Amino acid sequence: MTPEIRFIVDAMYGSLARWLRLLGYNTVYSDTKSDDEILRETDDRILLTRDKELIIRARKSTIHVLNPGSGSIRSMLQRLQEDLGIQFVANPNESRCPSCNGTLLLKRREDVQNQVPKGSLRNHNEFWQCSNSLCHQVYWQGRHWTRISNTLKQLKSDETKE
Repeated sequence: MTPEIRFIVDAMYGSLARWLRLLGYNTVYSDTKSDDEILRETDDRILLTRDKELIIRARKSTIHVLNPGSGSIRSMLQRLQEDLGIQFVANPNESRCPSCNGTLLLKRREDVQNQVPKGSLRNHNEFWQCSNSLCHQVYWQGRHWTRISNTLKQLKSDETKE
């Protein structure tokens, strides 16, 4: 089940946008959008920014805006979980392309063999490819997935300590 919460993220949170996409959240991000463009394109999305002026303008326009703070990805995700009352879960079948926000499609090894390093083909059975015709990036559960899983486990651990 794809998360229903959608985000729009300003230029300060590029890494957070990638994480939210990997966690399955439809997340609009561009480091070239002006504040006016961001406000026009919010479209029932939660705006994530720490820009005080943008926060004030968003609130005046009744746009749902949150400041995830600064620091580690883990601390920002923790704050979003608390503010939104959600639990982040990593599921590669629900993930979105971290580069472009496209949906990811499960692919057979044969379908991506010319786009993936030989070692990854040898060591992995599942691959996902971005459906965006301008992107078509291929992903698999490599070392980065271990880091993602560990970060989410730490989030759960932090919750049980409270």
